[in-house]
Amino acid sequence: RRNCFLFLNETTMTTTMLTTTRVPHRMSTSRESRHQRRRPCVTRFASSSSSYEKTWSNPSGAAMDVVVSSSLFACARPFVWNSIDVGGRMAVVKLANGDVWVHSPVELDARTRQAVDALGRVAHIVSPNYEHLKYAAQWKQAYPDATLYGCPGLKTKKPDIPYDCEVSNVAPEAWLGEFEVAWFDSERAPVIDEPFFNEVVFYHKPTKSLMVTDVFWNYPGGATIDGVDVPLGTKAWKFGMDKVYAPFYRKIMIVDEAKYAETVRLVTETWAWDIVVPCHGPIVRGGIAREAVREHLR
Repeated sequence: RRNCFLFLNETTMTTTMLTTTRVPHRMSTSRESRHQRRRPCVTRFASSSSSYEKTWSNPSGAAMDVVVSSSLFACARPFVWNSIDVGGRMAVVKLANGDVWVHSPVELDARTRQAVDALGRVAHIVSPNYEHLKYAAQWKQAYPDATLYGCPGLKTKKPDIPYDCEVSNVAPEAWLGEFEVAWFDSERAPVIDEPFFNEVVFYHKPTKSLMVTDVFWNYPGGATIDGVDVPLGTKAWKFGMDKVYAPFYRKIMIVDEAKYAETVRLVTETWAWDIVVPCHGPIVRGGIAREAVREHLR
């Protein structure tokens, strides 16, 4: 099995429009009102010539958001499942050597490719769990010299996707020591008796950011995000995920409580991040980010 690693380089982007938007965060109802006045902000630089339709999942309509100047970026897009926009976000890191690292890639359309290519050479593409792999092959085809990483088991589970190697609990050397990783390998799905998500999460130390896919989500609880209406279907999806799936996952699918608790402690107590970049829902910054993830994983 090959080792894998990655990092990103920076170049200037096209003519930009700067907007600052409020990002809501997921909190339990008992704490929600206390924290509403200190919701974090995400600063977005959007190319005026490459904007998308504004949706709850991408309320700025930007091709790419700047999360941490020169180092961490995100591309938010609608992701429609059974006519419901559940949202999708790709994280992009520019490594110290100028290479680009991509987490949970979204569709590589022309505007996305232009924004990503402006950062530097795409060297690392990561499918972090069993579910977020729809566009992995497309990205590998577009960037054949990049290393395509999967979570443990993906090379066997998806032989039609050309994964080069897998990442579990040790970051590849090619990532230049910028990342720590943790594999949530404590779950089994009933009936099929195998992991459902099998997710690996990523802590990028230089930007103090956590990239997560499905072990944490941040679906909006309000009626709008930045003036964009949240559809009824998305609200229903949030209810189902929060009230049905999350308790089922925690009580039924976690089969090794000790291992799960150890991974949660590593992610929420040991790692020193203060930004969480979820695939589903807005980015969260500051102390409330850690509190939200810790509460979600309990």
